[in-house]
Amino acid sequence: MDQAVSKTSFPEVKHHKNESKLHKRRPSKEEDEKLLSQFPNSLHAAKLRSALPEDKLHTLHNPVEFSWRQFWVTMLYENLPPVLIAPLAVLLVERSLSRAWHVMNHRCLFVCSRKHNSRGNHIFFWVFFYPIYWMITLALLLRFFAPEAVVLNVDLFQISLAYLFFSLRALIVSAKYGYYRPEDYAQLHRPAPNWSEAQTNRRLVGGGWTNPANFPGLIEDELICAMDENDVALQGISFKMDRETSSRLRKHSTDELFTAETGCNEKDEVTTGFILHQILSSVYNLKFPPIYSLSFLILALAIMLCTFLIRLSYGLNAFGDASLEVFIFIGCLLGVFFGSVGNLNFGMICAHDFQRRASTLKKLGKLIQFPGIRLSEFLFHQTNPEEDEKDEQDLTKNKQQDSSTGEQNDPHVYIDIKQPANVFAWMICRKTLRSFGEGYYLRIQSYTSILLSYAILCVLLLNLIAWAQMRHHVSTIWLLIIIVVSISAVCVFAISKATKLQALSSVQRDQVQSELFFLEKELMDAENEDNNLVFKQISRAKVLLRQVDESINFHELIHKPTKVMGHPATHNVIGSALGIILTGFVLAVEGFSGSGISYDLNGWFNY
Repeated sequence: MDQAVSKTSFPEVKHHKNESKLHKRRPSKEEDEKLLSQFPNSLHAAKLRSALPEDKLHTLHNPVEFSWRQFWVTMLYENLPPVLIAPLAVLLVERSLSRAWHVMNHRCLFVCSRKHNSRGNHIFFWVFFYPIYWMITLALLLRFFAPEAVVLNVDLFQISLAYLFFSLRALIVSAKYGYYRPEDYAQLHRPAPNWSEAQTNRRLVGGGWTNPANFPGLIEDELICAMDENDVALQGISFKMDRETSSRLRKHSTDELFTAETGCNEKDEVTTGFILHQILSSVYNLKFPPIYSLSFLILALAIMLCTFLIRLSYGLNAFGDASLEVFIFIGCLLGVFFGSVGNLNFGMICAHDFQRRASTLKKLGKLIQFPGIRLSEFLFHQTNPEEDEKDEQDLTKNKQQDSSTGEQNDPHVYIDIKQPANVFAWMICRKTLRSFGEGYYLRIQSYTSILLSYAILCVLLLNLIAWAQMRHHVSTIWLLIIIVVSISAVCVFAISKATKLQALSSVQRDQVQSELFFLEKELMDAENEDNNLVFKQISRAKVLLRQVDESINFHELIHKPTKVMGHPATHNVIGSALGIILTGFVLAVEGFSGSGISYDLNGWFNY
């Protein structure tokens, strides 16, 4: 630590116990201490499964794997109209009235039980979601099967695009359940409170994962899962620091399972669990940026108003003339707006998550780069309303003390990787961090790909209209263009965040290589000075750092990189995606110009 530390900067530690929603392992403080007592050293703590009895191994969480069965079952449920038809499909698949009842309520296919869902959920689904879904479905059916003369002024493509937005939502929801852990998925068949609305909300990327601060225990749950997946017990592995730094960190109030001090470490050591928990908490408790919400709302409004404004510009009634046309147009309006709001929101959530992951990796990398990271950036302060006044008084007092002694109130935390134990601990931290929230992470990557695929589909539809010379209204062309531009913009924004995340692996490999270079020089100096103790320490650190470099290269750049459309997230992916879309636009323009497509006074194609 580069600055002296005031010993009274923090009050006595008062740990917080957060609620857990895990269905396998969430140890208590006592269970955790008992487990840690079995580790003679940090190496054994990095082999968690070896310390557990064989009959307890099943309680550990395994890495998330995609389930095609869960995916296709959900696709069936979500693509059928709720309330009436989807519940019948649930009954046929589950083959049990009791299981079907719980599945229908948990998945909100037929919300009718206060045990499974809150009053707010009942109001939302019965007042908004179900009526809108059925209205869009009926509007599409009417446009297909009603007499042509009755719905002649309604463009089939427009109501189809509105319905496709809900199909896109169904695909995203199916991907969500495909990445559910088996133990979570099994709970959907059980009565409340085995599974509840709160647990559903915690598993939503737009709910718990976007705002973990509103769901206490979520960060801790996902950190435990990440430890299990990597076969490590972070509380049994520690970073060596100077006494003053470790003393200050040990006094910081945090979750009871991720304290800085355990029975496994010395006074000059701080657990890796504490370090990683502080980094995650300080980043993931930040609110979803309001500018993101404003952006997708503006884009959704532009998509919704496009067709109707263009119809008005041609002197047409925006909602048609006959009552049946009015019904279909309103269904189209609602479908396009709510569908685009939901799906564009997913795109901004993807960008937000990629950015958070990049921030956590940056902080972890900054810890081993002198002078380290400022304490205010590193520590997460969990406030208690009853203690706010006392904490404020303590802070004022500490500032006065710091001012009088000439010390800064915001020093740095630095981890020296010339010590082999710190190299080992840092790499374990990094591996665990990469796996943090893996179920959400894999879903986020798939959502970005799904949205981009939808934009490409719209470009293909534009070409179909042009080259096949299908009947359409000019407003449909503008609708398709705005949809493609909006979704592409959101996807490119999200992919750009993903590329920055992926690039950090190379950046931090370079950081490790630089450290290796300087360690080589220190080895030479130690050898010349005949300092065997320093020589051995640095040699061991160098060997471990080389393994760190190789591990980052293989695991993060080759084996499990951040992916979009099945390819590592790089600027080439952005170029390829934009290239496909622009090529599609060029082909569509050639189709429209080459076919001699023209429109009448009402904006309809003269086919």
